[in-house]
Amino acid sequence: LVGGYIRDTLLGRKTGDIDVAVGANAVDVARSVAAALQGHYVLLDEAEGIARVVLIDNEAGRETQWHLDFSTIRGTIESDLSRRDFTIDAMAVDLSDIGKRSPPRLIDKFGGEKDLEAGIIRAVGASIFEGGPARLIRGIRLAAQYGFSIDADTEAMISRQCHLINRVAGERVREELCRILSVRNAAHFIFYLDRLGLLTAIIPELTFPKGVDQPHEHYW
Repeated sequence: LVGGYIRDTLLGRKTGDIDVAVGANAVDVARSVAAALQGHYVLLDEAEGIARVVLIDNEAGRETQWHLDFSTIRGTIESDLSRRDFTIDAMAVDLSDIGKRSPPRLIDKFGGEKDLEAGIIRAVGASIFEGGPARLIRGIRLAAQYGFSIDADTEAMISRQCHLINRVAGERVREELCRILSVRNAAHFIFYLDRLGLLTAIIPELTFPKGVDQPHEHYW
């Protein structure tokens, strides 16, 4: 088990999204799991070997969905975690430990549990945004969603590399931006996106009205 499921479990949050890293061909494993559990198989990224199994539970007339995302471990689990984005998402639990240990051993090379307790979003490494530019806005979304703050060094990295957001598909950016807009104090994070240079990188047209005074009727 890796990533968000562990993060949310440690925070005491319920989640239907489960990430599993396997020492095998993740696409083949996902197909087998989908067949065994009568779930729906979805190929997410053929090049990277990432696939999803969607399970639907209709217990008591209420539909609940579970998403099981499978990826292939590149090298060791520790090296695999080193390629992830933020420390709070770079933790793992060996499935074979479950039932043998109470609680199972947490694989936490980058101090994710400590950052989770402190409410800090911290980059795993200096090149995380070059390898995955969507992480630029995802970091802000995580901060908004969980009420966390972004580590100063990570914040500086986002500001320096904000232009990389243009490499990300518009649908992906829109999804993250809408999730930021849905939090209670969304205005704070919109100003934060602007301060880091991300807002105008996403919507260049917003550069032009900066510093332009509004007439009285638009005082709000």
